[in-house]
Amino acid sequence: MARLKIDNLRKSYGPVEVLKGIDLEIEDGGFLVLVGPSGCGKSTLLNCIAGLEDISGGDILIGERSVTGLHPSKRDIAMVFQSYALYPNMTVEKNISFGMEIRGMPRAAREAAINEVADMLQIRELLKRKPSQLSGGQRQRVAMGRALVRDPQVFLFDEPLSNLDAKLRVDMRTEIKRLHQRMGTTIVYVTHDQIEALTLATKIAVLKDGELLQFGTPDQIYNDPVNMFVADFMGSPSMNLLPATVVEDGGALMVSLAGHEGDMLLPAPESAAMRALLGRQVIFGIRPEAFTDPQGADRTTGQIEKRTCFVDVVEPAGSDTFAVVNLGGKSAVARLRADAQIAPGAVTELAFNMSKAVFFDPASQARVQ
Repeated sequence: MARLKIDNLRKSYGPVEVLKGIDLEIEDGGFLVLVGPSGCGKSTLLNCIAGLEDISGGDILIGERSVTGLHPSKRDIAMVFQSYALYPNMTVEKNISFGMEIRGMPRAAREAAINEVADMLQIRELLKRKPSQLSGGQRQRVAMGRALVRDPQVFLFDEPLSNLDAKLRVDMRTEIKRLHQRMGTTIVYVTHDQIEALTLATKIAVLKDGELLQFGTPDQIYNDPVNMFVADFMGSPSMNLLPATVVEDGGALMVSLAGHEGDMLLPAPESAAMRALLGRQVIFGIRPEAFTDPQGADRTTGQIEKRTCFVDVVEPAGSDTFAVVNLGGKSAVARLRADAQIAPGAVTELAFNMSKAVFFDPASQARVQ
């Protein structure tokens, strides 16, 4: 196990710069998730860590050792690929042990390692089968087992669950989390699924167009996004981002946004940055769970504001009910209790938890604090 440090890492293909000075560090035993839309550079960054791609600038350190320029086999890493990359003509046992055989590990040590990971991943009964006889989830376990027997300093996962169906993806996510808690090995994990990122990570790096937009804990990324892209990308349903105007009412700062009965006023935080926007437009951001029915609102905060809203659409979702309302000229989603009595076309009172509200400058899209 070891910490991983990325220092001003750059990667270019000719004149095209795909990684633009990435700086991040994950502690020994941490779980770093690289997340972002397709083409953001997350897989390229993972391949640079693995040594599968040469870097154009900067440094990569595993522990206290720079691995920049080292062959992948010298970096003490193990990688699990999206495609599993199993040898189709070999049994599960052979797939897991092949790398150990190449390194000349004694037979007894190989068998002990195979038995340990087979029990850990619950694949002992599969050892004599070939990959064609396995389900997608079983193949993923075998690919993980092959990496685990390496006992590396850092594990690299490249979208390992993207080929699985929705239920199996959730099950495997739990398995990976349990595995990390048991082993405590440093992991770098690439995904485009932000729920996967929030569930698994101790730290999340959000990338876009080769730039690191935000790096922090899942709570920081979710509740304190630095810009509108992070706010919109992380969370399902995503954050409501509504046009509003900063106004003053009785000396207090407020935001005004269009409601079903005219302009709706909600309190805004008092700060120099917000006061500088007085009379100008701002983007008011609030998560669906912070916009709910009054009975479901957080009773621990004193910043609940109740307002009347027109309900356009109601979407029952089992454990929750989602209501779509029109605010600020846009559709906004409220997450209500499953048994909330609400119907489309109704005018009803909803609660805004303003302690969870965030505000953005529409020009720069940066957070206003």
